[in-house]
Amino acid sequence: MPGQWIAGGEKPNWEGTAHQCHHPIRYGDRLYVSYWHGGFVILDISDMSKPQFISGLNWSPPYPSPIHTTLPIPWKLMGRDMMVVVDEEAGKRAPTPPAFMWMVDITDEKHPVSVSTFNPEAAFSIAPGNQYGAHQPAEQVYDNKMFVTWFSGGLRVVDISNPYSPQEIGYYVPNPGRGQKTVKSNDVYRGANGLLYLIDRLDGLEILEYDR
Repeated sequence: MPGQWIAGGEKPNWEGTAHQCHHPIRYGDRLYVSYWHGGFVILDISDMSKPQFISGLNWSPPYPSPIHTTLPIPWKLMGRDMMVVVDEEAGKRAPTPPAFMWMVDITDEKHPVSVSTFNPEAAFSIAPGNQYGAHQPAEQVYDNKMFVTWFSGGLRVVDISNPYSPQEIGYYVPNPGRGQKTVKSNDVYRGANGLLYLIDRLDGLEILEYDR
């Protein structure tokens, strides 16, 4: 990202590591990269030695949470190419909104457009100290159900069949780990056999079976 190459004489216009390559996901000859408070970028990696910038989008500010994951959907939703983008809840959001899951239209990959957001209903009433907010989706995509860790909100299941109106269709909140006041569901792996492996940031592993 322009400004990162300090050794080459570039000067960042942000503080510290606010703009940093956080979590790239490859799909074909494209790389979808979250850049924390620098938004996300789409790169052409047809030539792996020379990644080429295609486009980017950033909503921080005004939204306070950094972008954690950019996950392209391998099929069209309602005739459009879509990407799930998940911010990370830092736990210090008041009085600003909690971290969202976003749906971004990348049909025209040079001009990505956010078309909707999702947050559980409780997200706007739970105290910020509980770190109730988005973190990471399961990167294994088999259908239009997104399994997303939500820190103290546990695991949320979101139907994205209508990308303009994502709907929660299930959730699971584990008990807090040893010495924790709240659970901190951090990451989830979704197996093709229906099993889910849900880990806590501090302590705990849950193996779940999704009842379809």
